[in-house]
Amino acid sequence: MKTSVVSIHQDATLLEAAKLLAAKRVGTLPVTDAEGALVGLTTMRGLVKGFLPDFVSLMENVDFVKDFGALEEISEEDMAKANALTVDEIMEEPVSVEENCSLVRALAIMDNHQMPDIPVVRDNKLVGIASRVDIGRAFLESWLSNSKN
Repeated sequence: MKTSVVSIHQDATLLEAAKLLAAKRVGTLPVTDAEGALVGLTTMRGLVKGFLPDFVSLMENVDFVKDFGALEEISEEDMAKANALTVDEIMEEPVSVEENCSLVRALAIMDNHQMPDIPVVRDNKLVGIASRVDIGRAFLESWLSNSKN
């Protein structure tokens, strides 16, 4: 897992969250309260839905759209909306694993919730985030350290 976690406070705006996701190049953004407790999750898809709700539905039916260029511009109205909405208005329920969780359990939870990354907590405080690559690497390292060669 990575212990340097990019997270955001639940009172931040969607615009602040979008800027953070873009600047830090992450797709999952854990949402915390003032005490650092995990209270939710937001993702790139959740933010795009907040900025451009119609764009998300278009993505599912792209065959009839000839040029996406026009959809890439965000209107002043959409920007104002994104600056008025807070993260806690669009965040999803938190899904996480405890720091001492097994790799298999973490991967199963990620699969069940279709998550690319999973927050890691200790006493509900955010302490890390694990990706599928992190978990796969940990499996390989464990397997290799236990092999005879």
